[in-house]
Amino acid sequence: MRLRLLSVVPVALLAATVGCFRAPPPGEPKLVVVVVFDQMRGDYIERWLPLYGEGGFRRLVTDGVWFRNCHYPYATTTTGPGHASILSGCSADRHGIVSNDWYDRAAGEKVYCAATPRYEFVPSRPPSDDKPGATKRPPQAGNPDRMLSPTVADSLKDATGGTAKIYGLSLKDRSAVLPLGHSRGEAYWFGSGFLTSTYYRDTLPGWVRAYNTSGKADRFAGKEWTRLLSPAVYDEYVGPDEVNGEAPDAEKKVAFPHRIGLTPKADAKYYAALASSPGGNDILLDLAKTCVVAENLGRGTKPDLLVVSFSSNDLVGHQYGPDSHEVLDITLRSDLLMANFLRFLDSRVGVGKYTLILTADHGICPLPEVEAKKGIDARRIPGAPMVAGAEKHLRDVFGGDVDPFTGKSKAQYLEAVAQPSFYLNRRLLASRGISPDAAADELAKWLSTQDGVMRAYTRKQLLGDIPTDDAIGGRVKKSFHADRSGDVVVVLKPYYLLTDEAAKGTSHGTPHAYDTHVPLLVLAPDAVGGRREEPVTPQHAAAIAARYLGVPPPRDCEYVLPATLLKP
Repeated sequence: MRLRLLSVVPVALLAATVGCFRAPPPGEPKLVVVVVFDQMRGDYIERWLPLYGEGGFRRLVTDGVWFRNCHYPYATTTTGPGHASILSGCSADRHGIVSNDWYDRAAGEKVYCAATPRYEFVPSRPPSDDKPGATKRPPQAGNPDRMLSPTVADSLKDATGGTAKIYGLSLKDRSAVLPLGHSRGEAYWFGSGFLTSTYYRDTLPGWVRAYNTSGKADRFAGKEWTRLLSPAVYDEYVGPDEVNGEAPDAEKKVAFPHRIGLTPKADAKYYAALASSPGGNDILLDLAKTCVVAENLGRGTKPDLLVVSFSSNDLVGHQYGPDSHEVLDITLRSDLLMANFLRFLDSRVGVGKYTLILTADHGICPLPEVEAKKGIDARRIPGAPMVAGAEKHLRDVFGGDVDPFTGKSKAQYLEAVAQPSFYLNRRLLASRGISPDAAADELAKWLSTQDGVMRAYTRKQLLGDIPTDDAIGGRVKKSFHADRSGDVVVVLKPYYLLTDEAAKGTSHGTPHAYDTHVPLLVLAPDAVGGRREEPVTPQHAAAIAARYLGVPPPRDCEYVLPATLLKP
């Protein structure tokens, strides 16, 4: 599938866009709800549309605006960058969230996109050990310290003098934290109950404490996840329950039914299984509805913003792949969940008195085993041999004697690898008078010859001008941040996964269509429903949300209101 790169419009031109800054009708309740389904691929809406009911996804594609041609414009399609991009309106080259994790040269360690030791968990959690006898490390509590660009939440905070009600809810911390930017709204994510960090509050509010003690999150313990419909329906829409390449559940099973926890006890194994089942979405919906009621969202004189990111679709997709009975089932259940949520918003806030934007943070690669059966070139490539081979090649070219800094018998030219980035040991290169650009060129040339590698780009290339006919390079450049990305960035061939040899399941994080294509659906009072073919990105959500909140788009927003949002 050939993808179109969208032109970037400077923020200064946003004001010239017709209707872009039009505030909602005065005196009406103001609520914008942004729903993110982690790992919901764009084709799931149309592919399984006949199976959806009337009140969920089908309502959104008929009464709402359905942008069918929605793709991320960047390469590293993972959860952190996705959630940082949707409401900032920009990509990692600006907001700096280059992946879920990356290597921090100054700190000399890998860092996580949405947590630092500066803040503590609420409620508190003990320091963690990496292994027995290890030095205890402070907890990494969720916060937006590493986010460099503001989001719509920041615009709303500024426009209302800090009094707006802003909430981010998810099972994952990064999915709750990053869409809110530095607005100091309130973010809640799941451990053995919902929690937050001292960046946001020193204590949990009463409604979160009440939910945590209600037992609602424990109601699936020991129960089975079975298909919603008959197996024959699943066979018709995704084929037989293909298990080759799927990762097993806690009971070592890869086919239905799946037990949510091994016993009726709500323990750590249960909570992990819960997150990897539709029950994880159910408990988040419970919390979202509780938040709307407890905080009177949409009923005040100032606009409110609620971001709800459902994580369980992602965990199920990684385990079983996009062509599985399990992914179809959790998507059908997500349709029922959305019907439930929309009915609730209609009743609580009022029909036509809220705007809902639905999208996803990335797609997913099919299981290589499934694609290979179709005759497609698809494989798993062990990552460790590639890294070891890269190190050996650099030693062969530049010399492999003792490393003067580590004392190791062989030079260590690679300081770190954080997929898809390779970070060179610049101190070693300087001590030997080797140009970092020369080393990067040599590494990229070698990586480009390796099995499964489509392209390898150097830092120098990505900081320069990418040829207009290199669409893949353009996407890699949008994911590249000079202070955080590596010296060489690798792009795998389509349908190839870089994993260890024993790995099962699948992943995402590439510039290929199955990873970049996601839904964008908008249910808004003044938008005429129906399909739109206009090419858009999920970052258009920033301009859309800003319009219905009556605030300017955030500072680094690169996309204006879609031309066909109000006029099909």
